[in-house]
Amino acid sequence: MGLSLPNRPWTDELSSSLAMIGFNIILIEFWLSGRVKLLSKILGIDWVLQVHQLFARTALVFLLVHPFMYTLPSQPVWMMGASHQNFLGLTLASGLTGMLSLFALICLVGLAITRKSSEISYEAWRLSHVVLALIIATVGFFHTIDAGRYAQELWVKAYWQLMLGLALLSVVWTYVVKPLIQNKNAYEVMSIKQVSMGIWELVLKHPAANQMNYQAGQFAWLKIGSSSPMPENPFSIASCASKNSSDISFLIKDVGDFTHQISQLQAGHKMFVDGPYGNFGVEAFSNDQDQLVMIAGGVGVAPMISILRQIERDQDTSLMNKKILLIYGNRVTEQAINLKDMVRLESFKHLEVIQLVSEPTSDWQGLTGVLDTTMLERMLSAHQINSKTAQFMICGPAEMIDSVETSLDQFGAPLANIASEKFQYDFGKKNPKNRRSVISAILGSAALLSAAIYATLH
Repeated sequence: MGLSLPNRPWTDELSSSLAMIGFNIILIEFWLSGRVKLLSKILGIDWVLQVHQLFARTALVFLLVHPFMYTLPSQPVWMMGASHQNFLGLTLASGLTGMLSLFALICLVGLAITRKSSEISYEAWRLSHVVLALIIATVGFFHTIDAGRYAQELWVKAYWQLMLGLALLSVVWTYVVKPLIQNKNAYEVMSIKQVSMGIWELVLKHPAANQMNYQAGQFAWLKIGSSSPMPENPFSIASCASKNSSDISFLIKDVGDFTHQISQLQAGHKMFVDGPYGNFGVEAFSNDQDQLVMIAGGVGVAPMISILRQIERDQDTSLMNKKILLIYGNRVTEQAINLKDMVRLESFKHLEVIQLVSEPTSDWQGLTGVLDTTMLERMLSAHQINSKTAQFMICGPAEMIDSVETSLDQFGAPLANIASEKFQYDFGKKNPKNRRSVISAILGSAALLSAAIYATLH
């Protein structure tokens, strides 16, 4: 808007605006991958990853539309240099790089959306995601610099160079610098024991007794044997930080190649930890609500154990006296962890634990069934939980989280009082949090589009 360049058709200007906004989103996405501790701690990994996943779609739409809006012809081969107002600054090289970058973006978004339903391993998907992102950024940068009308201005070119540099810096930091730092700060396996069917408790200790500064409910990335960038997986922390110990524990379910390797570890083996991340559970330490409901499915009980341990450690009277209801669901009885071995439940004045098993054995004396709307309503009513004022925390399989969020919405629970954390989001699911996220993304995208149109007409 501040440049005094000859006018072009408004559709061409709008196309350039959409392209610049789309490429900006792509470069900012490198910092919204969930690997920036400060962002995930302040905003929460749930918010960061949703923005990352939803606005990738916005960038894809803007960049897909962009080439079809131009009306001017390509610049003749003999006319070198910056684009003229009567032609597009599109050479063979810039045209091919534009197509390659766009194709890579389509593949990246497509693989991300279909990751859960595809048979590709998590490690292979992560590698493809990083490689495609680097192609999009570097090849797209060349296209922008070579073909962009405004990129011929020195300060605009400098801006793109800065943004690309910051994007690449985030990759170098995550996949080169951090592994080198971690290599000098290896943890050792202190113990590994099976605590229920398919679930293992892994306790790590730093040889130098360095204490990781984490909060209850956060998670960390674990690597086995080597600090190399891959493979690594995220796991919720089950312990709470202590001044007297540098131990840190995780509850890990044996469900794949990586987690199976963890179950085979022995004391003394090297592990590498990158964390902590997220802010799940911070609401549990607030006195804004006098009732706290924790709903966990399977190994999703790990952050709940961490939170209860920290409340017990701090001995905060208001929290110890708060009414806490822990609903803990499993498929079979053998999968249930003995919570009494993890937390001193008797220390809490008003803590109640409900265990639910969907496929019980004949000697099971507790509740049976699935945690559907009817079952959840009955539990909350029986324990005199006010859905409209209580704080809810949910962790477990994504399907369970979606179902519980939908039920709580029907009970009138405010979205602000529902905390959950997922790493893969199916925005096609019709639940209140998904609707809010999608509507917010649509409004944000509409604001960006409006800004592009405004800039075009002025």
